[in-house]
Amino acid sequence: MPLYEYHCLDCNEPFELLVRGNETPHCPDCEGTRLEKLLSAPAAHIGGHELPICQPLPAGGCGLPQCGTGGCMMED
Repeated sequence: MPLYEYHCLDCNEPFELLVRGNETPHCPDCEGTRLEKLLSAPAAHIGGHELPICQPLPAGGCGLPQCGTGGCMMED
């Protein structure tokens, strides 16, 4: 069951959704089905390598893909 990031074209909200089997995803806010699947970085640990962590940048956010969708933990 992969976790996907979407952007709803009806209400302009980004969200993550677990997609099971042949389910048709829909927006949890407006129930819309006009969705754009976003490109997201996989969160998988590979032996000997560290996963990217949130590092604040001078311009705000941390630079990770999640920051572009409002998922940055560095911003309040």
